[in-house]
Parts: sequence; structure tokens; C-alpha cells
Amino acid sequence: HELDEAEERADIAESQVNKIRAKTRDVGGKQKLREEE
Repeated sequence: HELDEAEERADIAESQVNKIRAKTRDVGGKQKLREEE
């Protein structure tokens, strides 16, 4: 049971990190486009 809980927490943490990465990727992409203009 403990292993299952740890894996579940890891999945949740991973999805949160992916969301943050997606946000920073969007921001970075927009800034690069502005610089090129």
C-alpha cells in the first residue's frame, strides 16, 4: 500500500511540474517572438 501511495504522489507531482513547464514554455515562446519583431 505504501508503494502505491508513493507512486500516486509521484504522478501528481509530475503532472504539476508538467503544467508549470507548459506555462513557462508559453511565456518564453511569446517573449522570443516579441524580440524577433
